[in-house]
Amino acid sequence: MSVGRENAYVGEKRTHLRHGYGVYKYPNQFFRYEGEWKHGKKHGHGKLLMADGSFYEGEFINGEIEGHGFRKWAASGNTYSGQFSNGELNGYGVMNYHNGSVYEGEFQCNKKEGRGVMKYEDGAIYEGLFHNNLRHGEGSLTSSNGDRYIGDWVRDSRQGSGELHCKDGSVYDGQWRNDLFNGAGTLIHSSGVTYEGMWINGRPAVEATRIVITSEECQELSQDAPFSVSVEIQSGDGQVVTDEQGRELSITAGFKHQIPGQGSPLLALIEDLDETPVTTPYYDVINYPITEYSFLEERLKASEDDPSSGASDLTPPANDEVTEALAESVADLDLNDNDYQPDAATGKPEDMVKPGDDDGEEADGTTGESLPEICSTDDTDTVLDLGGEHERAAVTESPIPPSVANIRSEAGRIMFQGLILPGLPSTGETPLPVSPLSNSSLSEKSTKGKAKGGKSRAVKGVQDDATTPTDQVNFEKIKDPKVAKIKRERLYGDERFARPGEYVIIVSDVTEPPFLDIRLPPAYCQIKVLHPRKVKKDKPPAKSKSNLKTAE
Repeated sequence: MSVGRENAYVGEKRTHLRHGYGVYKYPNQFFRYEGEWKHGKKHGHGKLLMADGSFYEGEFINGEIEGHGFRKWAASGNTYSGQFSNGELNGYGVMNYHNGSVYEGEFQCNKKEGRGVMKYEDGAIYEGLFHNNLRHGEGSLTSSNGDRYIGDWVRDSRQGSGELHCKDGSVYDGQWRNDLFNGAGTLIHSSGVTYEGMWINGRPAVEATRIVITSEECQELSQDAPFSVSVEIQSGDGQVVTDEQGRELSITAGFKHQIPGQGSPLLALIEDLDETPVTTPYYDVINYPITEYSFLEERLKASEDDPSSGASDLTPPANDEVTEALAESVADLDLNDNDYQPDAATGKPEDMVKPGDDDGEEADGTTGESLPEICSTDDTDTVLDLGGEHERAAVTESPIPPSVANIRSEAGRIMFQGLILPGLPSTGETPLPVSPLSNSSLSEKSTKGKAKGGKSRAVKGVQDDATTPTDQVNFEKIKDPKVAKIKRERLYGDERFARPGEYVIIVSDVTEPPFLDIRLPPAYCQIKVLHPRKVKKDKPPAKSKSNLKTAE
């Protein structure tokens, strides 16, 4: 073996052929080979360098890159280590891309072909089949956010049958096309909602867009009457979404929000509530509790078993004859604030001026007399002190009833049953939050008959074009608690329940997280609470004056 020198080659030769180790520069000056030769051909281990900085280092057979080697592309920064055939990537190898991605698997003709694992720069990992450099066939993809897909791929897209397991617990099992849910499939959402049916481009074929209350838009009922609200989940064209299960809905109530005027007792109420009014199709409302009738039944039963439990009616029942007598006397009284104008001399309401007060004379010059007391002041300890300490103690013992539990839909439908609007205990310092009574309902339900002079008795201060909160009636100015109780009942009915008036029922989508990132808008209806219907009792025949004299 001799050492040969020629313009392009420097190295060992045998029989005038390159044989052994040598360095050869190609005529185009781009390639340069350093390595082993055999019979004039590159054979064995060698390194092929290119002028742009790229190179191959590995095995050569009969002048071709063949076997295991390492390749670097200077332009892209990619590197490959693995099997070669005829100078191309063929067989098993590892490709490191300049962006940090790594592919490990099978190659054919310089392309990913067969089974392999692709680790992407964002942390996602694909394991499965490749064809023509694309994901094709069966494979699984674990995304950087923790989602995992197992199923079919076509030309680098999820297509065919597959399962998607999301990090939040959602699971889809069904058909895919172009990386989207398409065809028959079932989605069990992390919120608890399940949709089983047809999908089109990633959305349900019959997709929920609204909540519809199918019961009467405005229900009229008495104070103690429970009511129900039926609801449907509908699509944009009015179809009930029967393929959907488990959407969570809540039901709440509200009363009309009014901005009080200066000095109005409602001003303190609004400040205390510190609530932002909710806009509804009817008017702005402030939240009012709604509960299940079964809860009030338990309270009423508890009050019967233990009247001192705090769950009972706060005012003890009066004797029937006394109550009827009081009712007749109250019927002739006006409930407007004008009835309680302070006396000019004493500064007290006129009906509270007693003999002995300074200048206690009436306008006609006669001495004013106190109103006849139906019960002694010594007995007032047994009667509710309206707005006083007794009532505040009862409030502490009788908290606001629990709200109605949320309900999940079944086949796109929900029924809220056995609902009731409870009464709220007053603190005595702040008027109760109630819906204002309309002029018509107040006159029809709160008054009976006509006053003297043929005029109907209606509460003054109720305007024709607006409504006036009945809390403006100051019951603290009424001396006798039983008289006050009768007046309150004429206005508010049974105060264990919501006062007569209009209330708005709100059904809201509270599914969390929102199903498919969409929360349905609320639905609304109205409830008109009426005074309870009173059953008239047959009165015993009145005794004639002659019979009375005879008895005397």
